[in-house]
Amino acid sequence: MRPTANPDLDNLISEITVDCHDEDEQLTAFETAFDEDANFPCPGTVIGEDVEVLDVGQSGNRRELTATCQRSGRRHEVALLDVDIHADPATTQLLAAYRRWIGD
Repeated sequence: MRPTANPDLDNLISEITVDCHDEDEQLTAFETAFDEDANFPCPGTVIGEDVEVLDVGQSGNRRELTATCQRSGRRHEVALLDVDIHADPATTQLLAAYRRWIGD
């Protein structure tokens, strides 16, 4: 199934990945975009449980971004795609662009 047209997200993806030569560089570019433009901490949910999303980045050898979430004083690394983030418009737009880029 082909994704529906979304010029705003497509333009944002192009801006983020403009100088990238492969998918690894694109993933790092998204990590940088979250680091520079997203506003953390922010509320979110993981499998229906409320969490505080502290930041987004790469973790270990995973080929995806992860979210560092906190709940009841404990920190957890969770695949970013598994987190429903309730954030400001800039962070929400970045997440939507990442989801579109990854094919979610």
